Amino acid sequence: MPQTISPFDLVILDCDGVLVDSEVISCRTLVDILSPFDPSYDLETVMRRYLGRPSYAVIQDYERMTGRPASVDFMRNWRAQLFAAFSSELQPVEGVRSAVEAFGSDYCVASSSDAERIEICLRKTDIWDLFEGRIFSTTRVRHGKPAPDLFLLAASERGVAPERCLVIEDSVSGVMAAKSAGMTAYGLAAGSHFAILDQRQALLAAGADRLFESWQELALAPVAH
Repeated sequence: MPQTISPFDLVILDCDGVLVDSEVISCRTLVDILSPFDPSYDLETVMRRYLGRPSYAVIQDYERMTGRPASVDFMRNWRAQLFAAFSSELQPVEGVRSAVEAFGSDYCVASSSDAERIEICLRKTDIWDLFEGRIFSTTRVRHGKPAPDLFLLAASERGVAPERCLVIEDSVSGVMAAKSAGMTAYGLAAGSHFAILDQRQALLAAGADRLFESWQELALAPVAH
């Protein structure tokens, strides 16, 4: 495959829904956890509320629903259930390895997940080798997406000006964060969650500069900066 995305000096990739097809799995887990407290939290509702957002958004809702702080046991049980589902079901987004290997520029991951979850996902899908040492977690910034902080941190530490960065995202909050950071944003609708909650138009409305259906389509598209 020829080199792609070379007009940019840094490609910043979201993880969930962009590299790994995890969104349906993680949101289904949240339905199991939150719907006993509020039956309106079905799969589509959970997706609308949490896609692309950090875990503290879930914790805030849990505490509001229950009227008590989220305990260590709550967090431990949530992660155990989620990681068990990842272990049996998680797959990479189709075409991601060949596309990333063809990048003609530097690249990294900037995700709303914590570092442990990112590593578990990338190892399970056999793409850890592509991203080790290139990971930025939301735990390193004060404000998660849709704030621009995480993307700006990644650009700063990789030594690239924001206007020379391309962000590839599947969520509205991620696109908003990229545009707030002064970066180009591509929406990627390759994850299985788009069959449940179609956010293609929402990504464009949030400011996505282009929208792609797959890694294959993105890799073959002529790119201008």
